[in-house]
Amino acid sequence: MLFSAQKFLIGATALLSTFSAVKAQTDCDNGPWEGVQVIGPGTGETFCATKFPQGLVVTGIEVWADFDFVRAVQFYYSDGSNSEQYGVIAGENHARLDWDPATDVISQVKVWGNGRGKGTGRIYVRTASGKELNVGKNTDGQIVIEPPVNSGVLLGMVGAKGDYVDRIGFLFLKSKVARMSVDNVVFKETPEELNARKQGLEMFTLDYADHTNNRQDGNETFTFTRSTTQSTSRKYSTKNTNTFGFDQAFKVSGKLLGIEIDSTSTLKYGYANEQGQESSTDASVTLTYWVANNMKPGDRVFCRATAERGRYNGAYTATVNVEIESGETFSFGSSGTMDQVQWSQASSECRDTDFTAQEKQVNLEARRALKFMA
Repeated sequence: MLFSAQKFLIGATALLSTFSAVKAQTDCDNGPWEGVQVIGPGTGETFCATKFPQGLVVTGIEVWADFDFVRAVQFYYSDGSNSEQYGVIAGENHARLDWDPATDVISQVKVWGNGRGKGTGRIYVRTASGKELNVGKNTDGQIVIEPPVNSGVLLGMVGAKGDYVDRIGFLFLKSKVARMSVDNVVFKETPEELNARKQGLEMFTLDYADHTNNRQDGNETFTFTRSTTQSTSRKYSTKNTNTFGFDQAFKVSGKLLGIEIDSTSTLKYGYANEQGQESSTDASVTLTYWVANNMKPGDRVFCRATAERGRYNGAYTATVNVEIESGETFSFGSSGTMDQVQWSQASSECRDTDFTAQEKQVNLEARRALKFMA
């Protein structure tokens, strides 16, 4: 997708600004934008300010102006970085506008010339939430240009500068994001490393009992049994997915690392080849334990129920694939984290010798979910 040539009136002079004016700036050659209006004369040193190939969007604009021109502009990105200053800072008219692209978009842009066909005279930007930037010379009676904002997600800026800003254009994402997916996931840690140090794996005592058959004339069956429900979850958080105004779940594919239950009902780390796994899943697991003890008069038994919980927060790199409503797709490299909580099955043990103080210390967090079974 290339910029389309546009002709505009700035002051009383007809000026033609085309994409060829910034052709040398490869990051702005192609992208998911259209109808870009580069407003101003063909003078000055061209610039291209975008980090779109890295999956970043513009989140702030700063403008300096005097009584004749917009003298300088600077842009801020969703990773906290900023562009260089284009032009020369001068004049007493100055303002900066910042917005959160996850919740706010650009709803209107206006650009005026300086009235003599020499450069940019004034810039106005408004967000959907009502924030405004309005910096420049007095433009009463001048022609104003309102370029289309499309999705309202600003990917970058093009233009030219010297002692002031000669011309400027806004690169808006062509349409809203329809869906996202993440693939080529590579975790920074391996299952072997995590299993070797039992990363985030912890044994919980769910319940403990100390029971004596106090009957003088008969045997007793003591049943040690309960049920508990615990929450499990897995969530992928990838940088830059919400900066395009997309706040829905996305699909994850690849060789995915996670905590799983092995054949011995304990937890371990492993890989699973997944296609289209939801980026966020929440579920629950019921842990049930049951053991019956046949006890003679005076017998004493000590019982303990346990389960293993795994918690993992791991970093990964991946490719983010974006499809916008107009049908175009693009991808960029990114990084993120995966958070998981998993539980093993419950197990129980009864014996005639007591457990250590640490072994029989019931975890209150897990105990709150326990229920007696009939």
